[in-house]
Parts: sequence; C-alpha cells; structure tokens
Amino acid sequence: MRRLTKKLNHRTICTIVLMATGSLLWWCLSGYLGGARLQVALLIAAGMVPLFFVFTRLERIATMRLVEKNWALAGENVRLMESLDEIEERFVVSLRSIAETVDAHDVYANGHSKRVANVAVKIGKKLNMSEKELNSLETAALFHDIGMIWVPHYILMKEQPLTADEQAAIRRHTVQGAELLDSAKSLKDEGIAVLHHHERFDGTGYPYGLKGLAIPLAARVLAVADAFDAMTSERPYRCALLMREALEELYSNAGGQFDPHVVEAFLNALDDITRENETVRPETMRFGARLYSMVGNC
Repeated sequence: MRRLTKKLNHRTICTIVLMATGSLLWWCLSGYLGGARLQVALLIAAGMVPLFFVFTRLERIATMRLVEKNWALAGENVRLMESLDEIEERFVVSLRSIAETVDAHDVYANGHSKRVANVAVKIGKKLNMSEKELNSLETAALFHDIGMIWVPHYILMKEQPLTADEQAAIRRHTVQGAELLDSAKSLKDEGIAVLHHHERFDGTGYPYGLKGLAIPLAARVLAVADAFDAMTSERPYRCALLMREALEELYSNAGGQFDPHVVEAFLNALDDITRENETVRPETMRFGARLYSMVGNC
C-alpha cells in the first residue's frame, strides 16, 4: 500500500477524485440510484468536491515549491559557473607568468615569445586569417615554449652538442606545453598549435610526424616565426645569422621544413615586421631560442 501511495502524486489523486465524483453525479442524474442510495451518493459527491479542491491546492503548493527549488539550484549553478570562470581566468594569468618565466630563464631568449607572437600575427594577416584566429595565434605564440619550464637550465645554456637524452628532454616540451594548456578549456586551440609547432611540412618533425596540411595552420605559422626568431639570435656558441642568411634558410627549406605558402606570407610581411618591431635590426636582430642549432631544426 505504501508503494502505491508513493507512486500516486497529487495530480493523480485529483484526477481519481474528479472522475469518481463525476460518475456518482452521472448515476444520480441518470436515475440509476434512488431513495436512500441517491442521498448517500449525493453526500459522497458533495464531500468529494471540496476534497478535489484540497488536492488541487496541494498540487499547486508542491509545484511552487518545486519551482522555488529549481530557481535556487539555477542560482547555485550560476554562482558555480562564475567561480569556475574566475578560477580559469586566474589559471590563464598564471600560465602567462610561467611563459614569461621561461623567456627570462634564458638571457639569450629574453622576449623570444613576444617577438614570435609579433611575427606570427603579421604572417597570419597576410594569410587572411580571421580576427579570432589571429587572437588565438598570438596567444599560442606567447605560450609555444611554455613546456620548456621542465627542461633543466644547464641544457638550455649548454655550449657543447646535446646528448640524445638532452635532445629528448627538449623535444618533450611540445607535449608538456600542450598538456598544460589543455588544463584550461579556453586554450584548447592554442594547445593544439603548441603541440604541433615543431612538425615539419615534409613529415619528419615531431611529436607525431604530421605532414603537409595535416599540420594545423597555426602550428605551420608558428614554425616559421619561431625559426626566424631562433636563427637570427645571438648565442654563446654562435653569432646571429644576418637577415639575408635567415631569409635564405627559410626560402631553401620551404616545402621541406616549412609550408611554402607560409614562407611566402612571411616574406610579404617582412616590411611590416621590420617597421613595427624596434628590436629588429637588418644585421643581427637579437631574437631568441636555442632549439634550431643543437637539436637538428627542432
């Protein structure tokens, strides 16, 4: 009986009462009941009418309580989402601090990510990327080497050729950086670009050996911007390449290491890059990064 009672809500009971009352009245009016039976039936019907309204009222009260409960839950969900958004914003700010720390970690790479971002955006504009894509590209460039935070400092500053283990430690920075960005839902696209920015157009890059257009466009743009920034930097073990030498390297590796269309866009953007970036000098242009000389175009 208790199980049956639990299954019967106010609306079901109201329906039963209404149907029973209607049936009794129909019997009375149809002449099926007479005399004492008619009086009893009318009394029962008269009692069921207020009972119907009582259960109807209870149903309304239950509905209002349910609505109030749902509103309370909705408000709690909104507050929770606001808290999560605030946490994510703080996390992204922390990631930016980490990225800046990576650049400052190596005196020769100081400001490297910002300069790569500047070059990448100029290339992206020549490729007619949308405003949203350009914003994502700029963010990805600022974070592209964030995984280097796990690379020991002595490896970054080492003047001798790197060992196989040291090369592997540097190569892991793309995956580690992508995993870090993947922790923020607003940086999913940027994480993909970071993961693949050392893939090569001919399929011989890392971490997955993607080839050609299978490499995300943002990653192909970062590859060119990062390489240019690295080749034209001064390092303890070598001098910076001249502008002419760096351009020759990019041009000769178009179709191999680099997407030829991205290289073409870079060349078209070169005037904008040199005009708007005060750190760019035709002879030396102190751009940073260790990766391209000691890890085989990494």
